[in-house]
Amino acid sequence: MYYEGLKIPLTVKESKLLYIFFTSPNVIIDRNELQKEVWENEGVIVTRSLDMFISKLRKKLDKDPSVRIVNSHGVGYKLEVG
Repeated sequence: MYYEGLKIPLTVKESKLLYIFFTSPNVIIDRNELQKEVWENEGVIVTRSLDMFISKLRKKLDKDPSVRIVNSHGVGYKLEVG
């Protein structure tokens, strides 16, 4: 990922999450759907893993104030673009 010419490295899981968010901007995506899409082939899903990767991704996106990931308590997350 690049921001203002600077390369911001993403892990594979961060890339998958960001792709999911960017294909559905401003739409709440269910936690279970995110976990299924990103961890489906790994068997065991640790629920805190999603939160950890979202936190890391937020830190990498915080350079651009027009883009942020917000939590919808008990439902999921959405990428707010504006």
